[in-house]
Amino acid sequence: MSTPSRWEAFVRALPAAPGINAQKIRGNISDTDKQLSANIFTYFTTGSDRFLAPAPFAREIGRRLRIVELNVRENEPTGTAESELVAEIEVAEDMSNVYGTMHGACAVCLLDPTTVGAMVLLGLVKGFDGTGVSQVMNIHWHHPARLGCTLVITTRSVFYDGRVKMSRCEVNFGFYPPLIFAEMIGLDA
Repeated sequence: MSTPSRWEAFVRALPAAPGINAQKIRGNISDTDKQLSANIFTYFTTGSDRFLAPAPFAREIGRRLRIVELNVRENEPTGTAESELVAEIEVAEDMSNVYGTMHGACAVCLLDPTTVGAMVLLGLVKGFDGTGVSQVMNIHWHHPARLGCTLVITTRSVFYDGRVKMSRCEVNFGFYPPLIFAEMIGLDA
């Protein structure tokens, strides 16, 4: 029996994400991995009283961001795997600009944890620390999101090679093309 890494020990010490029932999250991974992924995501978006860390940026928005699906798929011909995290949130007043649409900075605030979340999910299932610091975001804006609409944020891992990670994210509210399209490249801190 091997000793768990610092990352594994940290993940297992996180409190259960409040109000999240892993059995209600769609996806092809185990309920245990869904719960662990939700615990990690919740810690990075809302913080925890168990660990003495400052509250994360936009904590109240993070509390409303719901994971609805988690998948990891193997690509046997290439020997790689891809993770997918799908989250939802309703655009509320604290996310808006004076025009009644989601503020661009808020959109970035949603993209950052969801793109990293896809990498964390892949790492959780494949046995590596998928966290990191976002270094580059390439964002294309297609359409504004109005107050009251529900955003569906779909993020997929694209590439992982040691310290370099890349995810792709689309934000929709029921039609195509996406409202926002982003690619994020992260580098371990």
